[in-house]
Amino acid sequence: MNKGSPLANENLFSRESPMNPLPSPHEEPGSFVQANGLRLYIETHGTGTPIILIHGGLETCRMWDPAIPALSANYKLITPDSRGHGRSDNPTGQFSYPLMATDMVQLIQALGIERPFIAGYSDGGQVALEMAIAYPGLARGFLIGGIYNTLTDAWNQMMCGPLGFDAPGVVDFERVAQLNSTFITELREKHEPYHQPGYWKTLLTGLSSSWLNPPNHSPADFAKIVDPSLFWCGDRDVFCPPEQSLEMYRIVKGAELAVFPDADHFTIANQFDGIVAMMQNFITKYL
Repeated sequence: MNKGSPLANENLFSRESPMNPLPSPHEEPGSFVQANGLRLYIETHGTGTPIILIHGGLETCRMWDPAIPALSANYKLITPDSRGHGRSDNPTGQFSYPLMATDMVQLIQALGIERPFIAGYSDGGQVALEMAIAYPGLARGFLIGGIYNTLTDAWNQMMCGPLGFDAPGVVDFERVAQLNSTFITELREKHEPYHQPGYWKTLLTGLSSSWLNPPNHSPADFAKIVDPSLFWCGDRDVFCPPEQSLEMYRIVKGAELAVFPDADHFTIANQFDGIVAMMQNFITKYL
C-alpha cells in the first residue's frame, strides 16, 4: 500500500507483495482436521519443535510461504486456513477473535501437539493474543504481530470506505466494487474455488462484525498473559500503530517488542528476512 496515502483507492493486498503470493502450481501438501465444528485445512512443513502460523484476515495459509523455507529447516510448521478462509469452512458463518482462538486451541488438541510456539500477524495476531490471554500455559511462546486494541481513525476510515463496511454485518458491495475492483478479483482467486460463487461477499460481511468491534482489552486482561510473548509491528502502521504495541508490551510481564523500520501494515511483508530472523531469535531462547 502506498505509504504516503494509506487510504488511497487501490488494491489493499498487493499481488506483488511477498506476504500475499498467489497459489503455487504444485500439488497441495495439506490435509483437513475436524476442530470446533469446523473442517480446517492445514499444511505442514519440516520437523522439530512445532510452530503454528496464523494468517491475516482475508488471506490464507499461503501468506506464510516466504517464511517456510528458512523456518522449516529447523521446526515443524503448521499453517492453517482460518475459519471461512481458503479451504476451511464456517458452517455457522460466525467470526470473532475469541471464537477463532478456540478454533486454533482445538486444532492443537486434535493434532496432539504439546506447547507449540504460536505466531500470527494482523487478524492472526489478534487470534494469538486471545489465545495468550485465555489459555495460559498453552504455548512455549507467542509472536503477536500487527495488532490493535483500540480502533484508530485510519482503520475506521478504511473499513467505512474501500471495504464498504456500513455496520456490523452490513457491507456496501457497490462501493467496494467501485473503489477496489482488483481487491475483489484477488478475494475470488483466494477463496471462491473452495466455496460458492460470490463468497467474497459472505466473507466480507462476516468479518465486518468482528472488525467493527475492537477488542478493547483492559490492563487486567493483558496481565493474564504468562507465556513468553513478543509484540511486533511496523513503525508506520496507521491501522495497528506501534504506540499500541508499546502499551501492550509494557503491561505484559517479561514481554519483548520489535518494531520494523520504514514499514506499514502491508509493506512490512517486504522485510520477511527480518521477520524470520526475529522469530528464530525469540524461539531459540525458549526451546
